[in-house]
Amino acid sequence: MSKEKIQISPLQLTFLFITMVISTADIFTPSFVAQEAKGDSWISVILASVAMIPVLFIYMGLYKQYREKSLIEICDEIAGKVAGKIIGFLYVFYFIFIALGATMSLTIVLNITFLPMTPPWIIVLVSVLVALYGVYSNLEVVARVNEILLPAGMGALVFLLLLNINEYDFDFFRPVLADGILNPVRGAVIIFGYLGETVVILQMLHLVNKSEKITTAVFAGLLITGMAILAGTLIYAVFGPLTEVFIIPSLELARFSSIGKYIQNLDVLILAIWITGIYVKIMIFIYAGTYAMSQLFRLKSYKSVILPVGFFLCSVTFSNVDVRVTELSFMHYIVPVYAIAMSFIIPGILLLIGKIKSRKKGKGQKE
Repeated sequence: MSKEKIQISPLQLTFLFITMVISTADIFTPSFVAQEAKGDSWISVILASVAMIPVLFIYMGLYKQYREKSLIEICDEIAGKVAGKIIGFLYVFYFIFIALGATMSLTIVLNITFLPMTPPWIIVLVSVLVALYGVYSNLEVVARVNEILLPAGMGALVFLLLLNINEYDFDFFRPVLADGILNPVRGAVIIFGYLGETVVILQMLHLVNKSEKITTAVFAGLLITGMAILAGTLIYAVFGPLTEVFIIPSLELARFSSIGKYIQNLDVLILAIWITGIYVKIMIFIYAGTYAMSQLFRLKSYKSVILPVGFFLCSVTFSNVDVRVTELSFMHYIVPVYAIAMSFIIPGILLLIGKIKSRKKGKGQKE
């Protein structure tokens, strides 16, 4: 079974955690959540973040019980060879599916905003080739690059929010829970769908060089990510119900922002942040998918399947990138439910079975 010899630091793990969520969660999600929760969007963020805490405890429970193993190896160990391979295949598909979704998101953003005359297939091809190069360089290189890019991106996000501080009208958030708790819960499910993508860390936790700091790194990632998404709900304080209509509310906020009369068009800055962040996300999930595939089929190296996966991503994106309405509806209604199954239900069942097996094994040794 393929084994990686690279190492990443706990800080790099935290940064990867943040990037893989907010790079795409800040694009369409503010509109999706506003459509469901309206002025209670901030409650949706809090609910989703709190709901993610027990999920991370599940991940940490699996890691502590199987420290030197990846997610695919954990599935084999707990569920057995046949069932373990089936579950492993589900995760391979899920990781590549998320990479596909990120690629399509990047293509849609570029095509409808800054490159409307450029054929979508060119954007897809360039995006996938850049991502494949990063994956071929290995996760350690991606983590180092992200260690530089993320602080710059977060700084730009804070700058943009502070720039509009005089435009915020918090009356848009009142009255609180005017339509009950159900709408914020629906919004929380959407956000949880993005937070749940962090199940991918189970495929790489054994690569972190300071195991005693992993729990802190993961929960720090959740805290910062939750705060970043919560800050994103300030868009509703600027545009109010219009947030529900915008396809990309964050971009509208950037276009609305200016420094005096001379510094405008800050949407270019936001676009640069998105591009770098989404590229890193695509790299993370292609890496996880190809690494998982190499372990599942007992290949010598994950690099042998990088090109086939890249070809698959290009083919599927080429054939679907023009159906934007369908794609956005899919991301809004289907992806969150899929994420709950892959990030919470299956890991929870695996941990439960693993605990039962370890107890039986302990009793057997005592006897």
